[in-house]
Amino acid sequence: MTKDTKPIKPLWFVAAFLAWIVPGAGHVYIGRTRRGVILFLTVAATFWAGVAVGGVMTVDSRYDRWWFYAQSLAGVHGLVGWYRQENLYKQLSRELGETRIVAAPDGRPTGVQMRIDAALQKRGVVLANPAEGVARAYTGVAGLLNLLCVFDAVLLAMMGQGAEPVRRKEAAA
Repeated sequence: MTKDTKPIKPLWFVAAFLAWIVPGAGHVYIGRTRRGVILFLTVAATFWAGVAVGGVMTVDSRYDRWWFYAQSLAGVHGLVGWYRQENLYKQLSRELGETRIVAAPDGRPTGVQMRIDAALQKRGVVLANPAEGVARAYTGVAGLLNLLCVFDAVLLAMMGQGAEPVRRKEAAA
């Protein structure tokens, strides 16, 4: 005997967290696997294309806060980019004997930052215009695109419309 079981409605906050941390995972959680895979590939390709243009210094939490906030919305991609950039800053600060690297309140580079910039230029990893704008735009747009995907996953979960809709040809068969 089979029991008629009511499908479990996905939890919207779980869908939101999964959709943020791994783009598309919220859609997979609610049963929209195709959409989730497409979203993951789109956000990942957009984010890492920006990093490919700008390099490891694209995700900079110290000097470009607003871009960093947008980039961090890309979930694991933004976190990995930020982690790589922070490791480079730590390595450079050890090499230069600096204990702390911070921006000046007015946004102008400090003496420490100028030495860090010189060390970055020697390594060939410093961002240069116009690549800097393009790199940050790509990574930031990837994060904002993922924010829309989070909203989509949350709304679908709240409406209880999880599973992929049945196509007409499949329904007729």
